[in-house]
Amino acid sequence: MEKRPNGSVNFRQVARDLGISVMTVYRVVNGAANVRPETRYKVVNELNRRGCFVHSPQRQIKLLFDFTEHQYLTYYGRQLMKRLAALGYACLASDHRKNYEAFLNMVSECDTVVFASVPDDKIITAARNANKGIYTITLSTASNADVTLSPNNIRGAELAADHLHANGHSHIAVHCAERHPTRQERLKAFFAQMNFLDPECRIDLVREKNGETTSGVLQKYFQSTDLLPTALFFLAGEFAMLYHQEFEPAFPELCRNLSVLTFDRPDDWEFNVLNYDFDHIEFFSNDLLDWAEYYITNRPMMKKCTPIHTSTNVRLVIRGSVKPHKKGKNYVQK
Repeated sequence: MEKRPNGSVNFRQVARDLGISVMTVYRVVNGAANVRPETRYKVVNELNRRGCFVHSPQRQIKLLFDFTEHQYLTYYGRQLMKRLAALGYACLASDHRKNYEAFLNMVSECDTVVFASVPDDKIITAARNANKGIYTITLSTASNADVTLSPNNIRGAELAADHLHANGHSHIAVHCAERHPTRQERLKAFFAQMNFLDPECRIDLVREKNGETTSGVLQKYFQSTDLLPTALFFLAGEFAMLYHQEFEPAFPELCRNLSVLTFDRPDDWEFNVLNYDFDHIEFFSNDLLDWAEYYITNRPMMKKCTPIHTSTNVRLVIRGSVKPHKKGKNYVQK
């Protein structure tokens, strides 16, 4: 316990003001375990406000990392685990989809759960019911967690629409895969911005369902559309890579005059090299890890704040794959 210079705190007055016994105040100051969390919170807050700082006994904080079968999120989630383990945190791993009961049991014994598993609101609520004091963080996708960390998907999609519109494209095919967790946020923002810039634009949604191949759904789309688009926008770089590796070599004439844009992160040689040279909306995965580490090591007072959503920076990188287009020049009627 510390006091500010020339400061003093009357514990009896603190107890009277909070409507509790003075012994409860002393138990909080001494780090006793038999104090309700909400009472401890009120006492510490009041003592800190009056200049008397209370330090709780040190103990190892337990973090639970929840994963799923998602290569990108698993890779970066495990990088975060390594960082925090090196800082002295106890790091555990789970997969709520494979063993729901074990997940909840682990939540009940941990201080924080980090979701690298594309959680829905139900699983976050279940975690809170299992542990009233649990602190929840979600990586990459929007959620009702205490802290959500993601690239600025809305701004990125707006930059994509601005770029295509500035180059004269008014008929755009957008690839959207069910297994891509952030597709909806990016897709909605892209639609909104394109329709704002050009209310008469045409946007074709190319849906890839689970179990389908990127090359297969693109081939089906191009064979069935009544009018060829002038640009193709991928909501994630993984699918742009498959286009480059599989579809483009098979249909070179079809792709020759097609402008291509993707939402992506820079190459990571330890994870997955995206070996193409398309214009892209770029974000940095390490930005997400840095912010996640900050929010774990500097836990905010969630009882005083609304849930936090931190969006990391995105930028447009131009490589020349989006070509200027004048309406009618490449608008080929099939």
